[in-house]
Amino acid sequence: MHYAELLELAPGLRDFSGEMPGELDGQFLLRTYPAHTLIHQKDSPLERIGILLQGTFRVVNEFENGNVFMIEVNEAVSFIGEVTLLAGAATTSVTIETVTDCLVASLPVETFDAWLRRDIGLLRSVSRHVAAKLYCSSYSRGERLFHSAKYVLLKYLVRQAEEQGIRTAGAVVLAKTRRQISEEVGLTEKTINRTLTQFVKDGVLSIQRGKAAFSAEQYRRAQRELRVYMSQSKNGSFA
Repeated sequence: MHYAELLELAPGLRDFSGEMPGELDGQFLLRTYPAHTLIHQKDSPLERIGILLQGTFRVVNEFENGNVFMIEVNEAVSFIGEVTLLAGAATTSVTIETVTDCLVASLPVETFDAWLRRDIGLLRSVSRHVAAKLYCSSYSRGERLFHSAKYVLLKYLVRQAEEQGIRTAGAVVLAKTRRQISEEVGLTEKTINRTLTQFVKDGVLSIQRGKAAFSAEQYRRAQRELRVYMSQSKNGSFA
Protein backbone atom coordinates (compact mmCIF):
# COMPACT_ATOMS: atom_id res chain seq x y z
CA MET A 1 0.00 0.00 0.00
CA HIS A 2 1.17 3.54 -0.79
CA TYR A 3 1.31 6.57 1.49
CA ALA A 4 -1.24 8.50 -0.60
CA GLU A 5 -3.75 5.73 0.12
CA LEU A 6 -3.10 6.05 3.85
CA LEU A 7 -3.82 9.76 3.68
CA GLU A 8 -7.25 8.95 2.31
CA LEU A 9 -7.92 6.64 5.25
CA ALA A 10 -6.52 9.06 7.86
CA PRO A 11 -6.32 12.68 6.66
CA GLY A 12 -4.79 13.66 10.02
CA LEU A 13 -1.63 11.85 8.94
CA ARG A 14 -0.95 14.82 6.67
CA ASP A 15 -0.04 16.82 9.80
CA PHE A 16 3.05 14.65 10.07
CA SER A 17 4.03 14.50 6.40
CA GLY A 18 2.26 15.16 3.14
CA GLU A 19 4.28 12.61 1.20
CA MET A 20 7.19 10.21 1.45
CA PRO A 21 10.16 9.52 -0.86
CA GLY A 22 9.08 7.48 -3.85
CA GLU A 23 11.80 4.88 -3.46
CA LEU A 24 10.57 4.13 0.08
CA ASP A 25 6.87 4.15 -0.72
CA GLY A 26 4.65 1.15 -1.42
CA GLN A 27 5.87 -0.94 1.53
CA PHE A 28 3.01 -0.31 3.97
CA LEU A 29 1.14 -3.29 5.35
CA LEU A 30 -2.41 -2.64 6.53
CA ARG A 31 -3.89 -4.67 9.37
CA THR A 32 -6.98 -4.44 11.56
CA TYR A 33 -6.59 -5.43 15.22
CA PRO A 34 -9.84 -6.28 17.04
CA ALA A 35 -10.57 -4.59 20.35
CA HIS A 36 -8.73 -5.97 23.40
CA THR A 37 -5.92 -7.65 21.49
CA LEU A 38 -2.16 -7.09 21.63
CA ILE A 39 -0.35 -5.12 18.97
CA HIS A 40 2.99 -5.86 20.54
CA GLN A 41 4.33 -7.23 23.83
CA LYS A 42 6.92 -5.69 26.12
CA ASP A 43 10.48 -6.95 25.45
CA SER A 44 9.63 -8.17 21.96
CA PRO A 45 12.00 -7.38 19.05
CA LEU A 46 11.08 -4.20 17.20
CA GLU A 47 10.71 -5.20 13.55
CA ARG A 48 8.10 -2.75 12.25
CA ILE A 49 6.90 0.76 13.08
CA GLY A 50 3.14 1.12 13.15
CA ILE A 51 0.92 4.09 12.37
CA LEU A 52 -2.48 4.05 14.04
CA LEU A 53 -4.90 5.28 11.37
CA GLN A 54 -8.18 4.56 13.15
CA GLY A 55 -9.12 3.49 16.67
CA THR A 56 -7.69 3.72 20.17
CA PHE A 57 -5.00 1.74 21.96
CA ARG A 58 -3.51 1.83 25.43
CA VAL A 59 0.11 1.61 26.47
CA VAL A 60 0.84 -0.49 29.56
CA ASN A 61 3.87 -1.64 31.49
CA GLU A 62 3.80 -5.19 32.81
CA PHE A 63 5.95 -6.31 35.71
CA GLU A 64 7.26 -9.70 36.81
CA ASN A 65 4.98 -9.75 39.87
CA GLY A 66 1.93 -9.61 37.59
CA ASN A 67 1.06 -5.97 38.20
CA VAL A 68 0.09 -3.85 35.21
CA PHE A 69 0.36 -0.07 35.04
CA MET A 70 -1.33 1.88 32.27
CA ILE A 71 0.88 4.67 30.97
CA GLU A 72 -1.44 6.33 28.47
CA VAL A 73 -4.26 5.95 25.96
CA ASN A 74 -3.61 7.04 22.36
CA GLU A 75 -6.05 7.82 19.60
CA ALA A 76 -5.42 8.06 15.87
CA VAL A 77 -3.21 9.36 14.43
CA SER A 78 -0.42 7.93 16.57
CA PHE A 79 2.71 5.81 16.20
CA ILE A 80 3.72 2.41 17.51
CA GLY A 81 7.37 1.69 18.23
CA GLU A 82 8.68 5.18 17.52
CA VAL A 83 10.02 5.66 21.07
CA THR A 84 12.02 2.43 20.83
CA LEU A 85 13.40 3.49 17.45
CA LEU A 86 14.37 6.99 18.56
CA ALA A 87 15.98 5.55 21.70
CA GLY A 88 18.12 3.23 19.58
CA ALA A 89 16.79 0.17 21.42
CA ALA A 90 16.21 -3.24 19.86
CA THR A 91 13.26 -4.39 21.95
CA THR A 92 10.04 -2.70 23.03
CA SER A 93 9.70 -1.25 26.53
CA VAL A 94 5.89 -1.44 26.78
CA THR A 95 2.91 -3.52 25.79
CA ILE A 96 0.34 -2.01 23.44
CA GLU A 97 -3.23 -3.29 23.64
CA THR A 98 -6.18 -2.16 21.55
CA VAL A 99 -9.13 -0.52 23.29
CA THR A 100 -11.30 -0.42 20.16
CA ASP A 101 -10.85 -1.99 16.73
CA CYS A 102 -7.67 -0.45 15.34
CA LEU A 103 -6.51 0.02 11.78
CA VAL A 104 -2.71 0.06 11.67
CA ALA A 105 -0.31 0.59 8.77
CA SER A 106 3.26 -0.54 9.34
CA LEU A 107 6.68 -0.27 7.77
CA PRO A 108 9.91 -2.19 8.38
CA VAL A 109 12.01 -0.38 10.98
CA GLU A 110 14.76 0.28 8.45
CA THR A 111 12.33 1.87 5.99
CA PHE A 112 10.72 4.11 8.61
CA ASP A 113 14.15 5.13 9.90
CA ALA A 114 15.26 6.02 6.37
CA TRP A 115 12.07 8.08 5.95
CA LEU A 116 12.82 9.99 9.14
CA ARG A 117 16.36 10.71 7.95
CA ARG A 118 15.11 11.97 4.60
CA ASP A 119 12.12 13.99 5.82
CA ILE A 120 13.07 16.57 8.47
CA GLY A 121 9.44 17.64 8.74
CA LEU A 122 8.38 14.11 9.64
CA LEU A 123 11.23 13.79 12.12
CA ARG A 124 10.23 17.06 13.78
CA SER A 125 6.55 16.07 13.93
CA VAL A 126 7.20 12.60 15.32
CA SER A 127 9.65 14.02 17.89
CA ARG A 128 7.07 16.61 18.96
CA HIS A 129 4.47 13.85 19.23
CA VAL A 130 6.77 11.83 21.50
CA ALA A 131 7.73 14.89 23.55
CA ALA A 132 4.07 15.78 24.16
CA LYS A 133 3.42 12.33 25.61
CA LEU A 134 6.57 12.43 27.75
CA TYR A 135 5.66 15.90 28.98
CA CYS A 136 2.35 14.66 30.33
CA SER A 137 4.06 11.69 31.96
CA SER A 138 6.82 13.83 33.48
CA TYR A 139 4.36 16.42 34.75
CA SER A 140 2.62 13.93 37.03
CA ARG A 141 5.49 11.53 37.67
CA GLY A 142 6.18 10.94 41.35
CA GLU A 143 2.65 11.72 42.48
CA ARG A 144 2.14 8.17 43.75
CA LEU A 145 5.44 8.34 45.63
CA PHE A 146 4.93 11.63 47.41
CA HIS A 147 1.18 11.70 48.02
CA SER A 148 -0.98 9.30 50.00
CA ALA A 149 -2.97 6.56 48.28
CA LYS A 150 -6.14 8.33 49.46
CA TYR A 151 -5.20 11.54 47.69
CA VAL A 152 -4.07 9.83 44.48
CA LEU A 153 -7.21 7.69 44.28
CA LEU A 154 -9.65 10.47 45.19
CA LYS A 155 -8.10 12.85 42.68
CA TYR A 156 -8.46 10.19 39.99
CA LEU A 157 -12.09 9.42 40.93
CA VAL A 158 -13.05 13.10 40.93
CA ARG A 159 -11.48 13.54 37.50
CA GLN A 160 -13.36 10.51 36.19
CA ALA A 161 -16.62 11.89 37.59
CA GLU A 162 -15.98 15.19 35.82
CA GLU A 163 -15.24 13.42 32.55
CA GLN A 164 -18.55 11.56 32.89
CA GLY A 165 -20.37 14.87 33.27
CA ILE A 166 -21.17 15.11 36.95
CA ARG A 167 -21.22 18.91 36.76
CA THR A 168 -24.30 18.75 34.56
CA ALA A 169 -25.77 15.38 35.57
CA GLY A 170 -25.50 16.03 39.31
CA ALA A 171 -24.62 12.41 40.10
CA VAL A 172 -22.67 9.62 38.39
CA VAL A 173 -21.68 6.00 38.76
CA LEU A 174 -18.13 5.66 37.48
CA ALA A 175 -17.71 3.33 34.53
CA LYS A 176 -14.24 2.04 35.44
CA THR A 177 -13.83 -1.33 37.13
CA ARG A 178 -11.49 -1.68 40.07
CA ARG A 179 -9.01 -3.55 37.91
CA GLN A 180 -9.00 -0.67 35.42
CA ILE A 181 -8.56 1.83 38.24
CA SER A 182 -5.66 -0.21 39.61
CA GLU A 183 -3.91 -0.21 36.24
CA GLU A 184 -4.47 3.50 35.65
CA VAL A 185 -3.45 4.87 39.05
CA GLY A 186 -0.72 2.34 39.87
CA LEU A 187 -2.25 1.12 43.15
CA THR A 188 -3.02 -2.50 43.98
CA GLU A 189 -6.65 -3.64 43.95
CA LYS A 190 -6.30 -4.45 47.66
CA THR A 191 -5.31 -0.84 48.38
CA ILE A 192 -8.13 0.46 46.20
CA ASN A 193 -10.72 -1.73 47.93
CA ARG A 194 -9.52 -0.67 51.38
CA THR A 195 -9.46 3.01 50.42
CA LEU A 196 -12.90 2.92 48.80
CA THR A 197 -14.29 1.37 51.98
CA GLN A 198 -12.83 4.26 53.97
CA PHE A 199 -14.27 6.80 51.52
CA VAL A 200 -17.72 5.28 52.00
CA LYS A 201 -17.35 5.50 55.80
CA ASP A 202 -16.26 9.14 55.44
CA GLY A 203 -19.25 9.93 53.25
CA VAL A 204 -17.06 10.98 50.32
CA LEU A 205 -18.70 8.55 47.88
CA SER A 206 -20.92 5.49 47.74
CA ILE A 207 -20.73 2.11 46.05
CA GLN A 208 -23.36 1.08 43.54
CA ARG A 209 -23.15 -2.38 41.99
CA GLY A 210 -19.51 -2.58 42.96
CA LYS A 211 -18.54 0.75 41.40
CA ALA A 212 -17.74 4.12 42.92
CA ALA A 213 -20.55 6.67 42.70
CA PHE A 214 -20.86 10.36 43.57
CA SER A 215 -23.92 12.35 44.47
CA ALA A 216 -23.71 16.12 44.02
CA GLU A 217 -22.97 16.60 47.73
CA GLN A 218 -20.38 13.81 47.79
CA TYR A 219 -18.66 15.33 44.78
CA ARG A 220 -18.43 18.70 46.55
CA ARG A 221 -17.10 17.01 49.67
CA ALA A 222 -14.48 15.15 47.66
CA GLN A 223 -13.33 18.46 46.16
CA ARG A 224 -13.05 19.94 49.65
CA GLU A 225 -11.02 16.94 50.83
CA LEU A 226 -8.57 17.43 47.97
CA ARG A 227 -8.19 21.13 48.77
CA VAL A 228 -7.58 20.33 52.45
CA TYR A 229 -4.91 17.82 51.53
CA MET A 230 -3.09 20.23 49.24
CA SER A 231 -3.18 22.98 51.88
CA GLN A 232 -1.31 20.74 54.29
CA SER A 233 2.41 20.00 54.38
CA LYS A 234 3.99 18.14 51.48
CA ASN A 235 3.97 14.92 53.45
CA GLY A 236 0.59 15.50 55.09
CA SER A 237 -2.43 13.26 54.95
CA PHE A 238 -6.18 13.65 55.09
CA ALA A 239 -7.46 15.08 58.35
